[in-house]
Amino acid sequence: MRRLSFKWRGKAKSREVFLNLAQTAEYPGVVRKSVRRDGRKSVRRNDEKRAGANWLWAAIGFLVFVEVLLLGGHAVRWAKSSSHFELSEVVVTGHRTLRAGDIRKLVGVEPGTNLFDADLAAVRERVASHPWIKRASVRMRPPHFLQVDILERKPAALIMGAETLVVDEDGAVLGKSVTPLAGCLPMVEGFESRRLRPGDVVRDPRLARSMEAVFLFQDSPVIRGECISVQNTGSGQLRLRASGGKVELMVSEERMERQAGRLRAVADDVLRKKKFGAGGLQLDLRFPGRVIVRPLAKDGGTIG
Repeated sequence: MRRLSFKWRGKAKSREVFLNLAQTAEYPGVVRKSVRRDGRKSVRRNDEKRAGANWLWAAIGFLVFVEVLLLGGHAVRWAKSSSHFELSEVVVTGHRTLRAGDIRKLVGVEPGTNLFDADLAAVRERVASHPWIKRASVRMRPPHFLQVDILERKPAALIMGAETLVVDEDGAVLGKSVTPLAGCLPMVEGFESRRLRPGDVVRDPRLARSMEAVFLFQDSPVIRGECISVQNTGSGQLRLRASGGKVELMVSEERMERQAGRLRAVADDVLRKKKFGAGGLQLDLRFPGRVIVRPLAKDGGTIG
């Protein structure tokens, strides 16, 4: 912007007049004038022209917005009626134990259906209803694919009762144990399983404590690699047994971490001296600072 200034001092009554001329690059023909006399200011500008230009641009913006809405509506109607967006395949990811075909059945959207007619929220709800699925998400992959991403629950234990049921770490019932599972799952005894159904959640705190005990003691050298059964014997006492029947641990629910540490401290000595009797060995960890070792077939024991 180029600005010109002119100053004139009159002699009459010592009045001063300042004349400022301003010219902008955008509007070279517009000159702004400001005159100050006796401290009073009068300004003349082309504000009327500016107001008119602003109104015109606002009107143009509104018309463009309306046109975009109309075109968007036409585009949606065209997409929902076009054969270009017909579903040809449901892509399933994240499954390990479950079969992709079983998950596609839960989706419930037939091939040839327009992608934009699929209710994604309803599809996600149907897929997530499967007992083995912990979390699910569904999204479109235009023009022909629907993608389902799942996170499976992992079997963590077997509840031994009238029926043998598989549960995950949250206590969610996955179903009956009818097929061999990878690895060796701990067996939790003393729970009523007759009324439990796939999808139910076992909220008994005894189950959580039993699974915590397995986690703490399963890597001990005396039972490492063995399948473990856990039984809550009441009054906060747990009995852990290796499937081979050679080792039994008596544990208190309180201070289990300390008890696991004491077991690791004496496990090597027990294995080195081969103190296993014909009927197996019991290690009682319930007493602070002590490990009582006794044969399973006899009373009494030794303090380690």
